Amino acid sequence: MNGEMWITLVDTADIVGFSLTLCVNIVLLCLLRTRGKNLGTYKYLMAFFSVFSIFYAIIESILRPIMHIENATFFLISRKRFNYSTRLGKINSAFYCACFATSFVVSGVHFVYRYFASCKPDLLRFFNMPNLLLWPLGCSIPVTMWASVSYFLYPDTDYTEAAVSDVLRNHYSWIKKENVSYIAYVYYQYENGVRYVYIKNLLGCFVHYFVMSMTFVVMFYCGFSTWKTMRIHKEISDRTRQLQKQLFKALVLQVSVSFWLITSSELQTLIPSIFMYAPTGVMFIAPFFNIDLNANANFIVFCSFLYPGLDPLILILIIRDFRQTIFRFVRRKKNSVDESRSTTRNMSVAATNS
Repeated sequence: MNGEMWITLVDTADIVGFSLTLCVNIVLLCLLRTRGKNLGTYKYLMAFFSVFSIFYAIIESILRPIMHIENATFFLISRKRFNYSTRLGKINSAFYCACFATSFVVSGVHFVYRYFASCKPDLLRFFNMPNLLLWPLGCSIPVTMWASVSYFLYPDTDYTEAAVSDVLRNHYSWIKKENVSYIAYVYYQYENGVRYVYIKNLLGCFVHYFVMSMTFVVMFYCGFSTWKTMRIHKEISDRTRQLQKQLFKALVLQVSVSFWLITSSELQTLIPSIFMYAPTGVMFIAPFFNIDLNANANFIVFCSFLYPGLDPLILILIIRDFRQTIFRFVRRKKNSVDESRSTTRNMSVAATNS
């Protein structure tokens, strides 16, 4: 598809995703407050991720990112809602990258908690106060690495200025250069038939790959160990087992939905976690092989706009207490409306007869 169609889809996903994110996460926070007693300290981790999802959706809506891959270069372009300096635009783009990385890292922490709860319950003390406060500090290290690389290792040059101008002119002609900020991941370029490799840029991509790989290894190991333990041990109560399985399935589905592969089979619980990284992997690998996705790279943005709203929706639907609370609320509202209509109808009939 061309740039205009993708921008239309992305902007629509922005509106739908932001509304969904705000509504669903507020509902989840209310459920955690009223129905989350059996979740222990895990409810605080869920609440943090819920608040972060709202914050992430706000940042995305403000920056309105565009992703484009062309000529061995990945462009992250932000459309300005108001005028600000080039340096501030660069900082904003790097901050968006930090939020993007946070979603990976926090997902890994979710799997660590479920692993501790199922396999190493004595280690759950690391999720109790005051140890709980150390987790945001630990998560900030890879997130800061990701953001710092995006800001410092990909400077604006004459080449990137000309390249982003060409991208806007050829694919997004209605967007003016002065109304955007960008980060250009240039892997290499050709001059007079000679290829010049950008070592600094490749080093930055290596840091991104390292962060992604480490979080994936943590999720894979913890996920497999949790799944294996739940199938082997039978001594825990049915209620506890059901809750553990609900939370684990929710984690798997949360990871799966990030690229639209959803499965509920326990034999496939680990497979979807691999594909969570597929869009981001394509984002960084395609330029290396000089694969021009052009405006089609915006499918990553499209998914990222919808993900913060779909992610908590899975928790609400999978966890039985949350699901039943919602269903009871909907039934009460429906019964209330039906009673109101019945009363109004009876009053109308009585007035007619009189």
